[in-house]
Amino acid sequence: MNILSEQQARARQLSLPQGGLLTDVSREFVAELQVNGTFAEYNQQTIISAGQPADSVFCVITGRVHISRRNDNFGKAHVATLGPGQWWGAKDVFLRTASDEEAFAEGEVILWTISPDTLRDLFFMAPGAVQLLYNFGVLLAQKLTVKQAVPATMAAAK
Repeated sequence: MNILSEQQARARQLSLPQGGLLTDVSREFVAELQVNGTFAEYNQQTIISAGQPADSVFCVITGRVHISRRNDNFGKAHVATLGPGQWWGAKDVFLRTASDEEAFAEGEVILWTISPDTLRDLFFMAPGAVQLLYNFGVLLAQKLTVKQAVPATMAAAK
C-alpha cells in the first residue's frame, strides 16, 4: 500500500466520484469528506483480511477490487467485484466487528479511505452528512432485502 500525499492526489486529479453513495450529497460536504480521508494505492495485494477488524471504509477510485468470503471448505468464495465509484465497509461504520470478507486489489487500484470513527464523527457534527447517512441506510436496507429474498427463493424452489 502506498498512501498518496495531498500533492500527489491533486497532481493525479483524484476526487470522490459523484453519484452512488454520494448522490444528492452537497458539494461542500463531499469536499469536507474528501479532506478527512486518504487516497491510497494498492497493487495485487490484500486491502482488508477476513477475520481482521476493518479499519477503513473505502471507495474505489480506479481499478477493481475482489471481495471474497471463506466457504465451507475453507477456500475463498467470490462475493463481488467492485469498480470505480463503489464502496465497501458500510456496516463497519455501525458495527465494530471483524470483517468476514476479504478485499483484494486486482492489479493497480486507487482507493479513497476513511476510518469508521472519523466518518461516524462527521455524521454527528456536519449537517451536510445527513444525506450521506441516509444513503448508507438505503444501501444497507438493499443488502438486507437481498439476503432475506435468497432464503425465500430457495424455499419456494423446494
